[in-house]
Amino acid sequence: MLGTVTEVFDRAVDVLTVALGLGCVWLGWRAVLRPRRPPEPIQGPVWIVRTWGLGYVLLGIFLTAESLTLMAGGEPGRPADAIRWVAGPLVVGSVLAAFLSRRWERRRARAMKLGGRREPSRPPE
Repeated sequence: MLGTVTEVFDRAVDVLTVALGLGCVWLGWRAVLRPRRPPEPIQGPVWIVRTWGLGYVLLGIFLTAESLTLMAGGEPGRPADAIRWVAGPLVVGSVLAAFLSRRWERRRARAMKLGGRREPSRPPE
């Protein structure tokens, strides 16, 4: 009895993971095709948005492939390695680059508002 409940739960998690993988592919593909109107989590220059989209497409493909392999009774192998060494660094690196880009733009806007001068430094308290 307990074995069947566990098997049903495992299959439900596998189906959810496949759905999440396909959602990642869809979200990433939107960012790759329309980099000027990216999804909300990622904003920045076009190359950052496209890198994020490519990372998400790869993440979704590899996540779906790994889940389907596990559902068929196989062992996790290459898809898990690809997520770890390819898709993960693309997504994390592009999010970091987008954060730095937004910070740079805010700093530039603040400098332009001050008339091109840098903000005077405050004495230490």
